[in-house]
Amino acid sequence: MLVQICVTLLTTALLVASACYTDSPPEQRWWAAGNVAASVGMVMCNLDGLPPLANAVLGYAVIAFGLGLVLRGLRVYCANTLSWTSIAIITGIALVIAAYYTYVAPSLRARLCFSGFYFALLNWICALAIAQRRSWRVSGIALAGFVLLGGGLFLRGVHMATHGDPADGASSLVIALSALVVPLGQIIIAFGLILMVMWRYAERLRRLSTLDALTGALNRAGLEMQGKRTGLRAQRGGRSLAVIMIDVDYFKVINDTYGHPVGDEVLRHLARLVRLELRPHDLLARFGGEEFVLVLDGVDREAALKVAERLRARIEYEIVEFDNLSVRYTASMGVVCSDQHDYDLIRLISAGDAAMYEAKRAGRNRVIAG
Repeated sequence: MLVQICVTLLTTALLVASACYTDSPPEQRWWAAGNVAASVGMVMCNLDGLPPLANAVLGYAVIAFGLGLVLRGLRVYCANTLSWTSIAIITGIALVIAAYYTYVAPSLRARLCFSGFYFALLNWICALAIAQRRSWRVSGIALAGFVLLGGGLFLRGVHMATHGDPADGASSLVIALSALVVPLGQIIIAFGLILMVMWRYAERLRRLSTLDALTGALNRAGLEMQGKRTGLRAQRGGRSLAVIMIDVDYFKVINDTYGHPVGDEVLRHLARLVRLELRPHDLLARFGGEEFVLVLDGVDREAALKVAERLRARIEYEIVEFDNLSVRYTASMGVVCSDQHDYDLIRLISAGDAAMYEAKRAGRNRVIAG
């Protein structure tokens, strides 16, 4: 029990240390707070010098409260939440049952059985909250930890239910196994939760480095990285690769007339319209200020021209609503294909750019093939 308490305190210290900075995500703070509460509850349950109310009743309630906070953090991580009412119910059940077996029908064995089964259930509910996200590569370690910890507590509850005096089985194989499994599960959970946060930060960094913050399209770095893979995939499959260069006509006039916030909304609007034409394996990137690149895998020149013309017509008839303003805009497009320019993405973009400027010189709001 002393080893278990020490492991609980150490894993709690690890989670608290990882959450003690200004920009830590809220779920990490909930996990740390929950582990602190659970540690306090375990200490209360194992200090015989405390009065029965604290030792045999409030200690279990504090542990349940801590598990409720951990569950709330997991729900927040999964873009959900857990109400304070639910946390109060989780805590209240532990409080009422522990008080019943302490004052109404005093039984250490029954209280220990209840704590084993109830805390096992709460850990399995935490595991279920992670499993519903279905991101096994990221959250599999924490999921395994909650399942393992729940299993150890359940095993302890079963042992207490099937044996007489709990003290008689202290050295039994079941107690020894549960004493090993419980701290092991706590360690796995702590590292699993930290790994989940690390993966989330890594994903944010990836998005910041490859996505345009304004429109959500790929930036030039993201286009270079993913475009090469798309080109190689199309070349190996013997498919055509088409590139459509899109540029907003008179974009500087829009900014000067309506202001930059309206210009930004026009770019976001254009990105949304283009995404409606995208298939899952196509790419959209913001190549410059008001210039976008659309990379189409398995589309030949004629099909790409139809896509571009459909986009041009849709853009022409759409209205951008922003801050009580209604703005129309048009776009010029250049279309090129690997059938004429090979699969080199740089060459395709260069040829598409030239075709797009030809469309501007020809009067704008039109599509020209390179």
